Amino acid sequence: MHLISWIMTLLLLQVLPAAAQSGAFPWKAGDAPPPVAGIRLGDGRPRLEAVLGRPSETQQLEKDAWAFTYRKRGVQVLFTPLDGAAIIYLLNRRAGDIGGVRLGDMQEAVLARWGEPPIIQGDTAIYRAGAWVVVLKLDQKNRVKQLGLGRAAEKAETKEGTYYRKND
Repeated sequence: MHLISWIMTLLLLQVLPAAAQSGAFPWKAGDAPPPVAGIRLGDGRPRLEAVLGRPSETQQLEKDAWAFTYRKRGVQVLFTPLDGAAIIYLLNRRAGDIGGVRLGDMQEAVLARWGEPPIIQGDTAIYRAGAWVVVLKLDQKNRVKQLGLGRAAEKAETKEGTYYRKND
């Protein structure tokens, strides 16, 4: 009887890692992106200030692009007048989650919740839902160290060079 229990345990140990990675990304193309820390993609400055208050730091990234950091809320928003809130990053675990995933979560927990990412670039995993994506990076200990939600960009080549445009 002990031999049967031992064999069953070995079989379960082989099956459990695969089962732990059987999650599915909760959104598909056409789904609206979830709010992050009370903010939605496309929200304008009045909505950002109503929900998050005034930014603790403002950095101009380009002529019409800014990074607004809200340290007390643990959120950073990349903003353009055309797109509004274009990318929303969580800066600490207390800031909230995206689809149940938080900063500091282990890779195994992410895989169990969302499954394998369809796009991997180095230490960056990208989960796409049509016109928007969730991007996460892992640290050396396979914990989520960066987590954000943003509009997907479509790359275009022109005589003038490469640019990215909103992909609606």
